[in-house]
Amino acid sequence: MEVAPKPGARPLTVIEASRGIREILEATFARLSVLGEVTGYRGRHASGHHYFSLSESDPAGGTARLDCVVWRSSRAAAGLDLRDGARVVVTGRVTGWSGSSRYQLVADRVERSGDGDLLRRLEELKRKLAEEGLFDAARKRPLPFLPRRIGVVTAARGAAVRDIVRTVLARWPSRILVADVRVQGEGAAAEVAAGIAALNRVPDVDVIIVGRGGGSMEDLWAFNEEIVVRAVAASSKPVVSAVGHESDHVLTDDAADARAATPTAAAQLVVPSISEVREGVADLHDRMRAALSRRVETAGQRLDDAEARLKAAGGRALAEPGRRLEVLSARLAAAHPARRLAEERRRHEHAAARLAAVAYRLLDRPRSSIEKLAFRLAPLSPFAPLDRGYALARTPDGRIVRSHDQVSRGDAVDVLLGRGALSCEVTGTRRAHDGILR
Repeated sequence: MEVAPKPGARPLTVIEASRGIREILEATFARLSVLGEVTGYRGRHASGHHYFSLSESDPAGGTARLDCVVWRSSRAAAGLDLRDGARVVVTGRVTGWSGSSRYQLVADRVERSGDGDLLRRLEELKRKLAEEGLFDAARKRPLPFLPRRIGVVTAARGAAVRDIVRTVLARWPSRILVADVRVQGEGAAAEVAAGIAALNRVPDVDVIIVGRGGGSMEDLWAFNEEIVVRAVAASSKPVVSAVGHESDHVLTDDAADARAATPTAAAQLVVPSISEVREGVADLHDRMRAALSRRVETAGQRLDDAEARLKAAGGRALAEPGRRLEVLSARLAAAHPARRLAEERRRHEHAAARLAAVAYRLLDRPRSSIEKLAFRLAPLSPFAPLDRGYALARTPDGRIVRSHDQVSRGDAVDVLLGRGALSCEVTGTRRAHDGILR
């Protein structure tokens, strides 16, 4: 359809032109059904409306896109379940915004029609690269603590680079080198891969951030291209992937050494906060002082313990000779002749007492027998009559005088009495007991 201006007619204002275009669109496409792949779907908006795009790969290159909306008042909004990559048929009317040159399809019916080409291509490539090991966790490298220089692969005039630079410089004064590349559209993937390779050739670049701000699935598609994923995996420098927002996920996230939800988060990953470093240094200082204090206290306690053990050992060393001297003195005293003599005397007395007791026991029976015999012999004893008043005369040589003719006048005789004895001189003798001595 061609609308030519009338000769001499005044030009249309922007508002008039936009309104006219909108009227033509709504009249021409009062109702239509479009088959395409869902991209850029964010879920139900806070207002209750659903916003997404229908996309289709253009054989001539690039991707065609049609913006769509499902108002919350529409019956199609009830229970609507969409996801990026889903292939759907959307039916509705086309309308435009009078305040801009944008147009969109207002849908009142959405029907599933299988998975889309973009999602299928993405899953096939992801499976292929995973089988090659490009996504293995063992390949992930740690990020440097304080990089000498930070490389950034993104559009130099985009919001992402501004967020990265602002965040890095606010956290830690650092040098930043930007590889200016297109981040969407035809040729973007090749430029991103070339930018990664170029920064790898800069010696003092220690870490590389690859990314861009948010967008639809088509906007972020360059970071799903095989050439970019392989460039990230082949990088000799650690790579941080920072594409889109938290909910976005691209294949460079899987191949990179670290994934950041946003470019700002990537900047926070690659450099520490100077205030946090200061706090960490202060904490380490306090911990070192505490550790040193504990070591000093421990060393002091060990020294005190060693001193106490030394004193105890010295006391034992001095006490041992003393104890040995006491033992030797006791042994010497035990071996002294006087002590041994006293011991031998005690042993002799003990033996004599035991011998006397044995002798007494041995002699007791004979003594008893002798006493009995003596008692029996007592009446027969020549001295027994003496107790009855008789006397016994003996010569000086001990012979008993039994007859008068055994002695002569003048002989000395001993006369034994019952008690005592008399020394007598014979003055005369006679034959019989009666009569007078002559």
